[in-house]
Amino acid sequence: MKKDGRELVITGQSEISKLERFVEEICEYYNINNDYFGNILLATTEAAAILFSLNDSGEDKKLAIHFDRNRKGLIFKIRLEHKGTDEQDQEDVLDREIRRHRLSKDIFIIRALADEITISVNAKSIVMVFYVSSMNFEKSLDRISKLKEYWEKNENVTLKK
Repeated sequence: MKKDGRELVITGQSEISKLERFVEEICEYYNINNDYFGNILLATTEAAAILFSLNDSGEDKKLAIHFDRNRKGLIFKIRLEHKGTDEQDQEDVLDREIRRHRLSKDIFIIRALADEITISVNAKSIVMVFYVSSMNFEKSLDRISKLKEYWEKNENVTLKK
């Protein structure tokens, strides 16, 4: 299977529209329906907002959003990149626990929308997987049931000569 990877870098909350356009182009390319597109868009923008808000030091911050498609589905990895010293080393235990609690509260919506989610230990990256193979399976089942319904309805009609 051919790998399809794309990457986008945004430098602040003001560039979230670039992320929205990025997700829209990917979903259009893979013919993702509007309901699932909404889930992907909301989850990725929430993840970006969370990473920007949790790492609110005065340093230059960038989010790298990497997209990949594999057999599972669509994978979005959002990673915070910044220059300077590592925040984790300067953080005391209380600050770390406050950040962890805040992250678990904010991440609820993303967990509800994504099929799989992985958060790095230091809360600098979030990986979300959206299964798209099941969407086609659901459509197939729906079509099969409609065809059965159609044929059952037409069995009762007799042809006149």
